Amino acid sequence: MFYFKLYDDKRLKDLKHSKKIEIVNNAVKLYRKDKPLNITSRLLTVLIWCGIPSLILFLVFSFSFAIGWLALSTFILNIKLANDESADVETYLNQVLE
Repeated sequence: MFYFKLYDDKRLKDLKHSKKIEIVNNAVKLYRKDKPLNITSRLLTVLIWCGIPSLILFLVFSFSFAIGWLALSTFILNIKLANDESADVETYLNQVLE
């Protein structure tokens, strides 16, 4: 996922990129232990925002346009969901840094 807010945290400013990634990934793992991912909700979100519009575009226009929409909308949805979770994961970032 794309946790841009966490990578730009001021406490991680002086660290190398690979160390930042390791710390953020550990924080996300701790977050997932306490709050597991709801697969049903996530799949339903992907279906509504990516799958159905892509199917409609396929039926109306063409295959290539539908594939493009599916890829772009999935990418944007991943960024949005990670951005929404960043505030919750930030508390776990404190635990990893201690």
